[in-house]
Amino acid sequence: MSGAPERWDGSALVLSSADSNSDRILRFITEDDRLVAAVARRARRSAKRGQDRLQPLSLASVALTLRERDDLAVVNRGSTDHAFATLKGDLIRYALATTMAEVVLLLVHEFGREAGVYQLLGRAWRALDDPTREPGEDLLLLFELRALALGGTLPPPESLTGLSPAARETLAAWLEGRWRPLPDADRGRVARTLEGFVADASGGRRLKSRAFLDQVLP
Repeated sequence: MSGAPERWDGSALVLSSADSNSDRILRFITEDDRLVAAVARRARRSAKRGQDRLQPLSLASVALTLRERDDLAVVNRGSTDHAFATLKGDLIRYALATTMAEVVLLLVHEFGREAGVYQLLGRAWRALDDPTREPGEDLLLLFELRALALGGTLPPPESLTGLSPAARETLAAWLEGRWRPLPDADRGRVARTLEGFVADASGGRRLKSRAFLDQVLP
C-alpha cells in the first residue's frame, strides 16, 4: 500500500471472520486478487440492529480504506451478494470450502496479490454450491493443485516420484484443463503431497481444517 489512504470498492470473497469486542475482523480475497485483512467497526452491534453482517464463505460487495501504517484496512460498507446457501447447508461441501479458504490464507501474504486466485476460488465455491454436483475431495485437490501452480510453487507432476504413474497423469491432465477422476487408491497420498507443498510455501504452516475434513469425508 502507498502512504496515502487507498479507497477500494468492489467484489470480494469472505475467507474468515473473528469477533473482537464489538468489532469484526474479516479477511477477503478481492476481485483484484489481494488478500486484505479488515476491521468492520461495531459490526456485532449493527447485526443486532438488523444490518447485513458479512459471513465467511460468501461473495460480498465491500468498500474499504487501506493505509500503509495500519495492520488492518477498514470496512466502510459491506453487503452480501451471494451467500452460497447450498454449500453451507451440507457438511462435506462446507468442510471443502473452508479448507479452500484456508489454503488461500496460507499461500497469499496479507495485503499481497496473487493473480488469478479470486477467480479460482470463486469457481471452486460455485461448483460446491451446485446441488447437481456431487461434492468430493477431488475438487479440493484440484483447487490446491491450481493454487500452487498460480504461485509458482508446484513442481512438474512428472517429477513427483512418490506418486503412482496414474496419479501423476491425472494431475497433469488437471493442469491442462482435462477432467478425470483420481484413482481411489492414490487420493490420500496426493492429498498429503499437495498439502506438503502448501506447508512448504507458507513457512511450515499446516492446514488446521484437515482434521475436520477427515471426520466428514466418507
